[in-house]
Amino acid sequence: MSNCANCGIFACRQGQTEKIPAHCPMQDHQELYEEALQEYQKEEINNLSYNAAMVEATGYCIWTRIEEILEFSRRANFNKLGLAFCVGLRKEARQVAKIFNNAGFDLTSVACKTGAYPKELLGISDAQKVRPGQFEPMCNPIAQAKLLNEAGTQLNVLLGLCVGHDTLFIRYSGAPVTVLAVKDRVLAHNPLGAIYAENYFVNRLAGHQKPTVEGTKKTEISSPVLEAVKKAAPDGRLTCSAARQLAAKLGVQPRTVGEACDSLKIKLKACELGCF
Repeated sequence: MSNCANCGIFACRQGQTEKIPAHCPMQDHQELYEEALQEYQKEEINNLSYNAAMVEATGYCIWTRIEEILEFSRRANFNKLGLAFCVGLRKEARQVAKIFNNAGFDLTSVACKTGAYPKELLGISDAQKVRPGQFEPMCNPIAQAKLLNEAGTQLNVLLGLCVGHDTLFIRYSGAPVTVLAVKDRVLAHNPLGAIYAENYFVNRLAGHQKPTVEGTKKTEISSPVLEAVKKAAPDGRLTCSAARQLAAKLGVQPRTVGEACDSLKIKLKACELGCF
């Protein structure tokens, strides 16, 4: 099994194939690598791979991400671009569209809420919405992709689509896809912040670990915690930031407060930072 993330050697990076470790797929997948090389010879694929390498070399530590997309598109002779964006980044999308248009590209942009279909069509209950009691349209990445397919875009750019919605868009996009920015409401759309600030986020990330066989059952929640959570959410709703503060005050893990909310049927609202 390939284990490149924990290699530590990266002989492939230096071309020192004699130093490749036992777990390296280069040991026993030569046929696969040959098949991959053949793909790069195809005209369409070569256009992408060649110009990706050229943009990397020319703009290395010089161009910003959006500059790289502009240069890659121009070098690959892509004139018709698509922009699939989240309405939470609508202001940013307007500026991005201006940049692409000023650079001479023919841009078609589609917002995530296109279609205005209610989330109930996905089986989402009112209590499961971000804002219960209000009309809340579902994100529609499939329609976004199909509209850009119909427009005949040659390259589609993603701006701030949620996790899962971006997955669906990529699956249904007829054109190659690149990403300008991804959604991270907590970290100002900089998801690597959780990696760079590992010491700060280690406890939060640990809360997402797969439970052991012994830990599949939820921990019994004490009455004081249940009462404190109930008191903190008189309207049946609690913000994520308030829940974390409450956990710290009670001296328990945030997950315990989350489980208390589940048992009391209290809605945990998403962080307001960057919400739409």
